[in-house]
Amino acid sequence: MNEQDERRKAVDDLAVVHAHQERTRRAARLPWWVYVAVFVLSAGGMALNDFVTLGGAKLLAVLVMVALVVVLVTGFVTGSAPLSRLRGVQSRQSFVPWVFGAVAVMAGLGAWLISRYGTGFVTGIADATGLRSYPDTVAGVVYGLAFTAVFAVSQLLTAVSRRRTNE
Repeated sequence: MNEQDERRKAVDDLAVVHAHQERTRRAARLPWWVYVAVFVLSAGGMALNDFVTLGGAKLLAVLVMVALVVVLVTGFVTGSAPLSRLRGVQSRQSFVPWVFGAVAVMAGLGAWLISRYGTGFVTGIADATGLRSYPDTVAGVVYGLAFTAVFAVSQLLTAVSRRRTNE
């Protein structure tokens, strides 16, 4: 084998590695229905406040807290996120400080906007759409969109961080 054949083989092998990395990246992405589920659970949780009494709201809060504890414990015990284990793609996610900081800043800005303009803004939307009797449902949709956007941005930033690390 001469030098030119070795160089061609190295280029072919590198192309195979890059193709495998791209397939792995695509397989590791969250499917579209996860974003739909995040939105529906966020919006649905708030919308239930229009239809469930205060006792029911407390029950829903307890159920959400139980679900969060189960996910947290599963994540710490297994070392990976439950959804990642279900998909069988990612064994462990690393902590990336700048991604955490960016998402924390976005969440803080969102919380500030909600505390400052949330009630009046949502009431205005409910009045404009004719859903004056269902303010929590409108709030659920608005906050569900915001929460889903923050979740999507966190996934995007994590993917960008992984890509930078791999390059």
